Amino acid sequence: MSEMRFLTLTLSILLAASPLWAKPKVEVSVKISDEIAKDMPQASLSRDGSSTINTSIYGLIFYFNVTVFSKNAEAVAKNDGQWCITGDTQLDRGAEYQGTLNGNNLEIEIPQKNGKTKKKSFDVIDRKWRKLSDL
Repeated sequence: MSEMRFLTLTLSILLAASPLWAKPKVEVSVKISDEIAKDMPQASLSRDGSSTINTSIYGLIFYFNVTVFSKNAEAVAKNDGQWCITGDTQLDRGAEYQGTLNGNNLEIEIPQKNGKTKKKSFDVIDRKWRKLSDL
């Protein structure tokens, strides 16, 4: 397992074990302030079931510093709603999106060209903004 995947997995486990700051299923608005994109090697399973890393195939992971707003003040009270989230979908810097917060899972509605919306899932990795050197 790559070092970044291990770190991300460790952070996810620690955050999942920590008490939830938000009540389940809270409607929120998310404004994108900053974006960091990183290439991550994709793991694959070998025939014997062991995990190997194929260094020739990469996936792009996005980290966003966002400001989260909600009518439920308890949901975003930590650090004035300035959080760091991660996912595999790029979002527009400066744009505001609607979504649903459920613990550390943030489901964001992304407008499509046909006028419909598509829901994408993001993970809250920290309840403060992060720098590239932090990731």
